[in-house]
Amino acid sequence: MVNYYVLLGVSQDASAEEIRLRLKERRRIWTQRQNAPRLEQQHEAANNLRLVPEIEATLLNSTAREQYDGQLRTASPKDTTVDTKDFQGEDLLNEGWRLISVGNIPDALMVATTLTSSQPQKADGWALLGYARARWGDTDDAVTHYKQALQLRPNKASFYYELGNLYEDAEEWREAMEQYQRAIQIDSQTTAYRAAVGSVLVKNELYQEGIEYLEKCVREESSNDGYKALLGFAYTESAYRNWTYVKDIGYLTTKKVDLQQAESFLAKARSLGLADANLDSSIDDVEEALAAARKKRFHGNPLAVAGAAILGVVLLSDSFVYGLYFLVFGALYGLSCMTLQYRLNKRVIEGGGETSMSAIKDAFRTEGVGGGCAVMVLMFVVIMVALPLVTAWNLFKNRETVLEILAELRQKK
Repeated sequence: MVNYYVLLGVSQDASAEEIRLRLKERRRIWTQRQNAPRLEQQHEAANNLRLVPEIEATLLNSTAREQYDGQLRTASPKDTTVDTKDFQGEDLLNEGWRLISVGNIPDALMVATTLTSSQPQKADGWALLGYARARWGDTDDAVTHYKQALQLRPNKASFYYELGNLYEDAEEWREAMEQYQRAIQIDSQTTAYRAAVGSVLVKNELYQEGIEYLEKCVREESSNDGYKALLGFAYTESAYRNWTYVKDIGYLTTKKVDLQQAESFLAKARSLGLADANLDSSIDDVEEALAAARKKRFHGNPLAVAGAAILGVVLLSDSFVYGLYFLVFGALYGLSCMTLQYRLNKRVIEGGGETSMSAIKDAFRTEGVGGGCAVMVLMFVVIMVALPLVTAWNLFKNRETVLEILAELRQKK
């Protein structure tokens, strides 16, 4: 069975949030490597992408994950099934890459070890062994084997690209960029090398430079859906460029300009017209973040609304004018305290997401004019003067939200 933890490069006790973030990262890497120079690497990346929905359904569901972990514990190690005596020379090399493409890493390691032992001067054999070692999780040995391959063939661009992949997987960004740039210097015609550079730039939040690389890749190969998907991921991640990530909540912003910028990148991602489930998922995430940021919240004092309503109802029978006064201004005060979520996010961000719901509730109750606890005994006296003033100020401050609410009410009519 496929070990999803090894495939993602996370420990078996990783949190759901860690798995979600790593899956997002690996999904982009596999998308990128669908255009790798080797056909076998393309197949491997495509196979891994097809596993994404299954991985999400298994590792992000506590019950399914518990069952899966139990199966991993009882699974017996796979016996090797390839007899290397059946292959010689180039056939042995091809068989090793074929085994990698179908995910049979133990047999691929055995084949690669046999090849390097019998033909130590064959650079492609060391590259095969390095790649297999990397898939087995032995990154240090993998790097050593690739360097051995480069000593034998220092002008092989694909070796630099694959070594860059190893560094990228280990998040050693400087070394990855260096290898990708060397590959481009040797072979400037292969678009995949520029796509790798663009992806690393985006990962390091150099969005403008990364998008420029990826847009060039799409122009060079306009029919390549893999490059379009990479560009789409760059657009969706750029949507959050000035947002703050809060654990257990997601991306938050406090500025309207950030929402407008996110919408612009979202439109670019949609304009690619790509039928890709993984990209669609990223687009959906941005749309949900935008919807949450634009959600309208009550941030005033609920006692003021309740008090005005109670006084209004009580006074209606004795004094219609006073009763109507409290009811109208109570309703207007409630309307004036409706604020867009992104304006209330500062307290949530400063709270670091701790007990997110309590932080949000605290923000709603204390943010803006009208907060605090009024004493019911003084309500009648204070509210006559304070309520209209507070309401007028809140209506001015939250006029954008109020106008949106009124427009929605008119549409419903």
